[in-house]
Amino acid sequence: MKKLLLSGFTLVSLLSCKDNEAPKTYYTGSATRAILDNMLTRRSIRKYTDQQVSQEQIDTIMKSAIFAPSALNKQPWEIRVIQNPKILAEINQRFLNFAEGKEMQGSAAKYKEPGFSIFHHAPTLIVMAIDKSNPTAKLDAGISLQNILLSAHALNLGTCPLGSLVTALNLPENEDILKLLNIPEGYEVGINIALGYPAENPKAPIRYSEKVKIIK
Repeated sequence: MKKLLLSGFTLVSLLSCKDNEAPKTYYTGSATRAILDNMLTRRSIRKYTDQQVSQEQIDTIMKSAIFAPSALNKQPWEIRVIQNPKILAEINQRFLNFAEGKEMQGSAAKYKEPGFSIFHHAPTLIVMAIDKSNPTAKLDAGISLQNILLSAHALNLGTCPLGSLVTALNLPENEDILKLLNIPEGYEVGINIALGYPAENPKAPIRYSEKVKIIK
């Protein structure tokens, strides 16, 4: 398999309403209501514009990410924010190599379509790696992930967690990608997130309130 040969890059730590889109709302009430509104209106975005996310926006999102609670404050994550087009193209190709001949689920099932992008053509990809020796790392990373999703939404940016890319990046033949991203030994990719300006405003899928039981 082709190995990645890239150098000289730097890793820097209004929508139309269609029938299948939710109306865009802007809340101007109390801080409490704004926080709740942010959680209830955030959606996974699978269509993005070409506009790049700014350094200021990334700084805000990353500060939110690392301020997430973690067991014993171990902070068992390493986060990489990738905007280099060559690296993004290579990661996408590695996923296509992994997916070839397989039956994928969700949006990844469209990998045979021309111009497919596992991160939905978002201009920024976030890779979160976790400490394999830490038993709570997955839970801790999940909390940090939610901070990323909500802080991005608060900045009117779109995000989409990318579970299908995790297995591909953790393959032995893609170890050079992790080295390129300076992922430490003993870490593996836990989750990836597409980030950019949304080009859609999807409605919320059905939620199942019966899954919640109150016991008194």
